[in-house]
Order: sequence, then C-alpha cells, then structure tokens
Amino acid sequence: MTQVMHHVILFLSAFSCVFCNTDDIGISVTPSLDAGPINWKQTITITCTWTPGKFKFADILVGAESIFNHPVYADIVNLEDPEARLYFTQDPDVGTAELIIKDITKEDESQYTCSVSRIGPGGSVTLEVLEPPTAGVTGLTATPDFTSVHLTWEAVEGATNYNVAWRAAGTEAWTDVDVAGTEHTFEGLNVASDYEAKATASNPAGIRDGIEPAETTFTTKDNRPPHPVGGLNVHEAAYNATTITLSWELQDNIDENRIITGITAAAVKEGAAEGDPAVVIDPQELGADATSVTFELPGAGDYVFTITTNNDFSAGVETSMTEIHTVKETTDPPTPEPTTPEPTKKPTTEPKKEPTTAAKEEPEVEIDIGDGGETIVCGDTRAIQPLPNTQAILKCTKHDDSAINPADIVWSFQAGDADAVEQTQIIASEIGEVANDNKSSILTIKNVDANSVGTYSCSAGDNSTTCTYTVSVTTTDSTGGVAHFALSGFLSLAILLIALF
Repeated sequence: MTQVMHHVILFLSAFSCVFCNTDDIGISVTPSLDAGPINWKQTITITCTWTPGKFKFADILVGAESIFNHPVYADIVNLEDPEARLYFTQDPDVGTAELIIKDITKEDESQYTCSVSRIGPGGSVTLEVLEPPTAGVTGLTATPDFTSVHLTWEAVEGATNYNVAWRAAGTEAWTDVDVAGTEHTFEGLNVASDYEAKATASNPAGIRDGIEPAETTFTTKDNRPPHPVGGLNVHEAAYNATTITLSWELQDNIDENRIITGITAAAVKEGAAEGDPAVVIDPQELGADATSVTFELPGAGDYVFTITTNNDFSAGVETSMTEIHTVKETTDPPTPEPTTPEPTKKPTTEPKKEPTTAAKEEPEVEIDIGDGGETIVCGDTRAIQPLPNTQAILKCTKHDDSAINPADIVWSFQAGDADAVEQTQIIASEIGEVANDNKSSILTIKNVDANSVGTYSCSAGDNSTTCTYTVSVTTTDSTGGVAHFALSGFLSLAILLIALF
C-alpha cells in the first residue's frame, strides 16, 4: 500500500455508505490477547475482516493516526517488505487485511483500529506488552548447613519467577529450580564441600538479554572429627636434655579438608617404680596450624607425650598420637667396668710386656694413614663383650699432629661372612649413629644383643690403615653360666655405653 493508495482510501472514505454498518468490520490478534499481555520479542498479527464491496479498502489506525502517516511505522510500512519489522497487506476482493509486527516491545503498546473506506473505523484492540525484568538479582546470600544450603535474595521489579541453582565447585552441571519467592533451600549436599550458587529473575517474557545471574560460593559445614597428627617426632638437644621439642605434620587433615580448631600437647612422667604416682606436666593449648611444641621437663625419667587434634566433633573420638621418650640420669654416657682384665705390665724399670689377652685387649697404637704424616689412634680395647640390651660406643681419634678432619673418618660393619655395610647404611638402617667432635669419630651401637655382633672398622680414606673392633654378646645360659654369642645381624636402640678411647 503506497501513499497514493492511502489518499485514495481517504477520498473514498468521504463517500461513506449510508446503509453500511461498522459492526461489519472484525479485528483479531494472533496470539490471542485472552491470556493477557503479549510477551516481548514475539511476532503478532492484527487481522481485519469486512464484507468486500466496490471501493472498500482497509487501513489500520494506531491511536488516531493512520499507519501510513505514523511517525515511527510509516517509513517501514511503505517499504512493503515482508522481511521488515512491520508489514501491511490486504485483499479487498476477499475483505481481509493484516498488519504483522515482529519483535514486539513496550513501544508498540497502543490501540489498533481497523478502518475500511466507505464504512469508517470499526473494531479495535489494545496491545499490552510484557517485557522481562530490567534488572538482575541482587543480594544473593547462602547460609550452609552440613548437607543443605538456604539461599535468599532481593525481590526484582517485574519478576514473577526466579531460577536458582547450585553445583559442586569445579564441575559443569547445575541443579536448578524455579520459585516464585525470594528464598529456597537445597538438600542432599555433601559435608565439608565447596559449592557455587546462582539466581536469575524472569517473568513469562523471559530473561532480558545482557543481564547476568547473581552468583555466590559456600562451603557446607564439617561434622567430621580431625585425624591425629602424623610424623610425631621427639628432638633432644643432649644426652640427658630436659628441654624437649616435639614436631608433627597435619597433611592428612589438609588433604581431606578436615577442620582443626586447636591442638593439645600433654606430657606425663611415669612412676619410677611400681605404685609410684605419675607426674603430669601442664598441658599446652596450641593453635589449629601448630606443628611443634617444647616442654621443660622436671628431670630424668620416662615420659609419655600426647598430641591431640580438636574440633567441635572430636569428643569421644580418638584423635591423639603418643610418643615415649626417656631422659637419662647423667650428662656424659657412663663407662662400665671393662669385661676383660687390664694388660699386665712390668715395673717401670723394665720394658712393657705385651697384653696377656691379645685377642681382647690391645695397647693404644698410632697408625700411619698417609704420606702427609697423618695418623689415627685406635682404642686400647678391640674385643668387646657387653651385656645384652646395652649400648656400645666405639671411637677412632686423630692424632694431635694429624691434619685430618674427624669427619673424614668413616665406619663399616660386617656380620659374619655377610658383605660389609657402609656407614651410610649403618645410619639409614638405624644400626647405629655416627657423631664427630673436634678430635674423634664416634660410633654408637644401639641395643646390643645376640644379633648385634660382628666386626666394626674405621678408616680415613683409601690410604688409611684400619682400626678394627670385634663385638660379641655375653649372656647367661640356663644353668647360670656365661655364654658368648657371635652371630650376624642388625643393631637397634640401647642404654649402656662402653668408651673405647
């Protein structure tokens, strides 16, 4: 329909039919207005119908303005383009006309009236358009419990529906629900787990483009007790130290995201004899991330240290780890009486005799270990027979005139016909401990027993002559006599010290 046709319609309308009835003009809208407002972005069709006749042409009035003169619609309608947002077409021979409006918005709200030349204006409809909310959800708040979360948010103007959803942190799939109010509770979550939540506002027109959902994160409560600490270890500064430090790690709790609210460190000194009361040292309450504690102990004795992890759900659950430690009586390791007699010596006016028990006692000797004049001094007792369950100390000492470092002296151990064990293996397998002072290398053999016998050697390099010590065990047989065992095996902890220098 062009502007020319529009003027023709106006001319013909001037000759109205006296006997024509405006009720003969019908109007309808698709989709129907019976369900309420038209949702935005839809396509609607306004249809006019009338009884066809000579010189009867249709026009649609928007308000009181012809669609062909409308300030917004005229240019679009006059394109006569079916793909345009507005398109008007009619068939006077049939008596029908259609106005198609695409992507309808609130700007299209108005009264639309069908007008037919020679009849005049007839039926009309009023369009109401429902648009989505113009704003998104605000104030989304999550209140988690152990296996549920309660979500609340602020009401949004124009919204009749809210889509709320949750998912486990780091996953893709959402679990959602539509609700009319401003709160919802989700059930069936896992304890001590991280989640994400979101909410969007909508109405029957949908969700407006470009408005993002409100989002939040939360962690459900943890009703699990903590794990005990791991790697509990006692560190002592000296042989009979009473300042004792313990350390541990919390990795098991960290790996499972278990909550620790505090750590309790306790120490108890056990009774020296049966029936003696135990002495309780004041416990220490530590922070949730503590990994060490230091105790000042009242003196020598056996102590039981207990480290306990705590939270609101640890009552009645074993969350403790215990370590036992002994503080010795003396500062220096004790030296027991020799198990073999001292070598017999002649008066000072006569030359010294060789020891009568050469296999078990040898005089102190100086051994040349290099061209640089370096020497090493062995102990005067080379054959050792300690009592079972005692401790033995072997020592190799550099000569006063030697330039070697005691740390250069290394030890080895051979049990029977087995292959020799190097110093690193002695330490790693806890056969013994090696320490150095400013003159000596000291090997401490732990818990000497029937399996802790063999040959122990020390040297200071490839050019060194070796000091060798033989260790056997003295035990009492079933008749009360003394039996000597020389068996191969590994070493463990003990108490009695035998000085060999």
